[in-house]
Amino acid sequence: MSSDKKGTDTASGWVQSVAAAREVSAEELRRQAALFRPTPRQTLFRDVAEEQVNMGNMLQTRWLQASKDVFAGRAWKGVSRSEFDTWTLEPGFNDWFYTPIPQVAPLTEQEKQMADQLFLEGLMRGMQSSEDWAFKEYGRFRFGNVAANGKQATAATGDKAVKDFLAPSTGDAWAKATKAEA
Repeated sequence: MSSDKKGTDTASGWVQSVAAAREVSAEELRRQAALFRPTPRQTLFRDVAEEQVNMGNMLQTRWLQASKDVFAGRAWKGVSRSEFDTWTLEPGFNDWFYTPIPQVAPLTEQEKQMADQLFLEGLMRGMQSSEDWAFKEYGRFRFGNVAANGKQATAATGDKAVKDFLAPSTGDAWAKATKAEA
C-alpha cells in the first residue's frame, strides 16, 4: 500500500482522505464500490464474523476476539477495531461484508428516521394522555444535558439556601409573616 499527499491507498486502490473524498463524484464512488474485491484477510474475517453471528455472537468485539484464534493458524494478527473501521470506509466493503449477515448490518438512514418517527409518535401519545414519563422524556429529548446540568446546579444551590434558611440559629425566619403579624 502506498501513500501520497492526498491520503493512503487501501486494498482496493481507492484514496482514503477527506480532501480526496471531496474530489470524488458520486458516480465514481458507485463505480469503485462495484469494483470492490476483498483481500484474503477481509474474506477470512467475514467468514469468522458469519460463524460468530450464527453462534449468536452479534457483537463486533466477539468477532475481533475470534479472529485472533483463526488468524493465528496463518501467522496473522487478529483483526483490530481500527483495521475493521478502515475497511468500512472502502466503497463497496459494507455491502459485501454484511450481505450474508444482514441482521447485524448498521442501520440505514431510512431506518433511523423511521425509528425517530415512531419514538416521537409514542412520545406524543404519552403526552396527550398526560403521562408523567412522557413529559420527562420530552424534557430529556428536547433540552438534553443542558436542563440536567442546570437542574443540578440549582438543586445544589437551593439545598444550601434552604438549609441556611431553616437553620436553628435563624429562629423563626422560616415562618412566613402574615398581614396580621406585620
